[in-house]
Amino acid sequence: MQVNILGCNTGLDIAHGMGEVTNAYVTIQNTGTVDLPNACGLLRAQDEGRPHPDKQKCVDNLPAGYQVTFKLTVDSTFKENTIIQVDVTSNDTLLSRVDKQSCKNLDIIGSAIPGDIGVVKPIVP
Repeated sequence: MQVNILGCNTGLDIAHGMGEVTNAYVTIQNTGTVDLPNACGLLRAQDEGRPHPDKQKCVDNLPAGYQVTFKLTVDSTFKENTIIQVDVTSNDTLLSRVDKQSCKNLDIIGSAIPGDIGVVKPIVP
């Protein structure tokens, strides 16, 4: 299992009635030899406010040798330095935990969004 926080930024989420939110782009790679059923990424923040509907994302199965990239979002405090943590689970068992110390770049239009969010695909060496 390998987990990479590709990047993170802050933005505004008016659609959910929230002000500033922190987005994290996370790739989960199943480098093991067994499939991971109900593989999930869960984002937490030091300054987290209300629960955001995109705080956790899951796939039904992450086969061995495959990866998935999620965009995870939490409600965060305006103009505060946000420390984030990503938990990766399979069937509610914690497999990995990674963090990033700063996510304060404001990006209102989401220019850092990769095009293959949520797609399970083979790991390319």
